[in-house]
Amino acid sequence: MADKGKKKAIVIGAGVGGTSTAARLAHAGFDVDVYEKNEYSGGRCSLIHHEGYRFDQGPSLLLLPPLFHQLYNDLGERLEDHVDLIQCNPNYVIHYHDGEKVILSSDRAKLGAEVEKWEGKGGSARLEDFLREAGIHAQLSYEHVLGQPFPNFLAMLRPEVLINLLKLHPFGSLWGRCARYFKTERMRRAFSFGSMYLGSSPFDAPGTYTLLQWTETCEGIWYPKGGFHSVVQSIVNISEKYGAKYHFSTPIASVIHDSRGRATGVKLENGEVKEADVVVVNADLVWAHNNLFGKVGDSAVVQGQGKEQKDLLDPNLAKRLEDKPHSCSSISFYWALDSIIPSLNAHNIFLAEDYKGSFDDIFKRKGMPREPSFYVNVPSRVDPTAAPKNKDSLVILIPVGHLHNTKNGEQGIRTFSNGSKEPDQDSQDWPALVDRARKQVIEIMESRLGIVGLKDKIVWEGVNTPQTWKEKFNLTHGSILGITHDFFNVLSFRQQARHPSLKGAYFVGASAHPGTGVPIAIAGSRLCTQAILSDLSIPLPYTYTHPLSLVNRSNPLNTIAPPTVLYTLEGLLFGSIPYMIGSIITVLLCMAYTVYYKSPPTFIPQRDIARFTWTYLRSVMTTGDTEIDLIVLIVFTMLGVLGLALSLMPPGEPQWMTDARENARHNENMKKEKMKLMEKQLQAQKEWLSNQQQQQQQK
Repeated sequence: MADKGKKKAIVIGAGVGGTSTAARLAHAGFDVDVYEKNEYSGGRCSLIHHEGYRFDQGPSLLLLPPLFHQLYNDLGERLEDHVDLIQCNPNYVIHYHDGEKVILSSDRAKLGAEVEKWEGKGGSARLEDFLREAGIHAQLSYEHVLGQPFPNFLAMLRPEVLINLLKLHPFGSLWGRCARYFKTERMRRAFSFGSMYLGSSPFDAPGTYTLLQWTETCEGIWYPKGGFHSVVQSIVNISEKYGAKYHFSTPIASVIHDSRGRATGVKLENGEVKEADVVVVNADLVWAHNNLFGKVGDSAVVQGQGKEQKDLLDPNLAKRLEDKPHSCSSISFYWALDSIIPSLNAHNIFLAEDYKGSFDDIFKRKGMPREPSFYVNVPSRVDPTAAPKNKDSLVILIPVGHLHNTKNGEQGIRTFSNGSKEPDQDSQDWPALVDRARKQVIEIMESRLGIVGLKDKIVWEGVNTPQTWKEKFNLTHGSILGITHDFFNVLSFRQQARHPSLKGAYFVGASAHPGTGVPIAIAGSRLCTQAILSDLSIPLPYTYTHPLSLVNRSNPLNTIAPPTVLYTLEGLLFGSIPYMIGSIITVLLCMAYTVYYKSPPTFIPQRDIARFTWTYLRSVMTTGDTEIDLIVLIVFTMLGVLGLALSLMPPGEPQWMTDARENARHNENMKKEKMKLMEKQLQAQKEWLSNQQQQQQQK
């Protein structure tokens, strides 16, 4: 039975965003219930099993690890205590149409040598310049995008956003940033294909997303032992420890609300009503607006084309969201092989010869590409438990256009007839499309890997198509990564955590801010939780502001020392050099102009040069009264000496010491609370035993 003093929260959907938000709310003291339409948690991060083979249905690698560490820290836990992470090395092997391959690694020396192999002399230096810029994109995104809400357009005018906007290169493309640093088409392709993780073309994705290449190279690519779902399961376990309850195979019919515009709970598909103070929607955002939010009482229903249609709460918003550009879909194969393919690494990329044309087929023409670029994951290469001994599990993801409405009113995908450069057919014949994709993948892999008989090695096959993605997970248009990430679909242009018109209703997940991808959804769960706690005037848990420290600052070797005055002056000097050079060049150009034209440039005011003498300057800079001038000089000298003394004086108590003392105080308080709880439990047990004894005596 729920504690009457607790706030009640309902989470719709047990995907990564939903489970993370449920864990955060349970940790903050809410009574949490999670309702999931499927019989398993994780959504697209779930697993497929077949006779000892294991496949990640969706994501297969862990990126942006600081966001995962932040989640566990916020919950008072450590990631390492719950998930066994294996670093993938190398990161990728990229196979090109000409039979060549490029190996991307987190080993900077090896990666630099690989780049210079193709780029020639200076390639390694250009790589470091590229990663330096990508690192700025990542750091600014961590601080000012992923961790901040953008509730309105004024939020985009925050000084820290405006100051750093151009540094993020949001108006250029990911491909453009790669072309800025790499000379060869091969390297540009190698460092731009990662936009597939956003469901976008590298020619359209903002340049900001070079942060993906930075995190892969500098923070590494990781694989959770047991499959990516082990991360989700650990979050579920933590949330259950704090009292959250999960209800699987329990689809939701609608979010109910009162006439005052406040969400009051949900209605299950079986008609049962569950009340709550807060409702968090982790279902696909567009699907939710078109299916879960009806008008008051959810009683206004009209008939349409053989199915019930709700009178939507905000039909214009629902239609506008549905019409927004969506990310791609995919045909995904899950192959159980009867043997190992040694030439495959854990993560393999096969790029089309017509690289841009392949992406245009998917994202501009919304079709099935004539020649696919695709990703092959072999989890058994890093985690032997993913397949029986001496056998391989393969996951093949082929990006294709998302579903669209065809002439007959059904949803299908565009295709190309023989020789056509434009999509000229619509198809819902999924067996034929799957067969075509399978043949293309097998032919490309056999030719580039130098193997034969790949088809005969497949002893079992699972398939997800755009249609099955839509049906399994209620994904609008079968889009596997929700709304795209072009500039007018991010920040304030994207749906925030709060429902735009319904109080007490919130969103978390791919199409909500800050965006798509597992680590981004986890960052979104923090923003969603902060919004809920703020609206209910509940303070943030202590762990949010005092995370667990992995570094012992009490050791003097680990103490972070401020820069000395000498290095500060050196930094100011080097920072001012470009301005000094610019000033000198400007003066020289003005002098050259004056000599050539016998008069100064017209933009320079005409002045009597003879006036600029020391006497004139002294009269301008002083009052003329020597006593007052002396006092002013003394004051400024004292201020200068005071500033120098303050910069040189030893710092007060460092932040780590304050945090350590606060942590100790918090831990002591927690111990006292646990002792009080134990005393209450003992007292309750004594009372129960006493009652039992009295009952026995009465008998």
